Amino acid sequence: MEQSRFVYGMMRIADKTPEEVLGLLHFLLEHGVTKLDIADIYGDTKCETRLGQAFALEKGLREKFFIQSKVGIVRSSPANYFDFSKAHILEGVNASLQRLGIDHLDSLLLHRPDVLMDNEEVADAIAILKAEGKILHFGVSNMNREQIEYLEEALSMPIEIDQLQLGLGQNSLVSDNFYVDCPKGGNLTSGGLLFFLKRRKIQIEAWSPLLVGFFEGSIFTDPRYEDARKVMAELAKKYGTTPSAIASAFVTSTAPNVSIVVGSTNKDHLLEAIHGSRIQLDHKDYYALLNAAHVFLP
Repeated sequence: MEQSRFVYGMMRIADKTPEEVLGLLHFLLEHGVTKLDIADIYGDTKCETRLGQAFALEKGLREKFFIQSKVGIVRSSPANYFDFSKAHILEGVNASLQRLGIDHLDSLLLHRPDVLMDNEEVADAIAILKAEGKILHFGVSNMNREQIEYLEEALSMPIEIDQLQLGLGQNSLVSDNFYVDCPKGGNLTSGGLLFFLKRRKIQIEAWSPLLVGFFEGSIFTDPRYEDARKVMAELAKKYGTTPSAIASAFVTSTAPNVSIVVGSTNKDHLLEAIHGSRIQLDHKDYYALLNAAHVFLP
């Protein structure tokens, strides 16, 4: 399976024209990016439609990309809900393929956990999609070890990806590992997830690497991350890059199985993130960033 350290997230293309999306796809190819991440709910299905329209403009373009989409979140009022039923998974994938104008997904992810999920029912849906040639690889998003192992008990194909939020502003996947015998600010129930995924060689796709918390702001504007910005600026000089690239490098330096998902449509910002994903920080610099982000290091 393709192991890119950079994944382009397509949740912001709903308002782009097909021609603009086509130009963006060529830009990505020029810079060695071939993995695209999208979901049925992005832009209320418009993002998948736009990508499909862009593919229709140029024969053979789809084959140059690894296309990953997600199903499972349902937009509703008064609140969204999750649905991993067999019927919803099958209907969701078929609808995504139709909007994208393609015959298969290179990878399908279940979008966030559904606590009502039945592993046998999920496995049945995935087996049907695999047998029909509609999905080639399978993964999940925002799931912990227990949820992954529960699904694996019934699945006939491996879970190869777990999308999780990871960055200096949301670093619990890393920081919780330090509090086994010193539980200051730690969550002892999640500290093993990083090493579980690392040992199993399940790809971690880190989304929103520049965000603080759950969409609370950016590490480049939040006053709580002033110290981190100073260290990023210092390391940018050392590595001959930009502070934003250093923020990306922090994520991909965490482990060989970590990549970043970036959804900017600003090409300069994309270039910074692509460059950063190819930088390996040394131990001292990695921990200097964590410390500057106010992670307690015993």
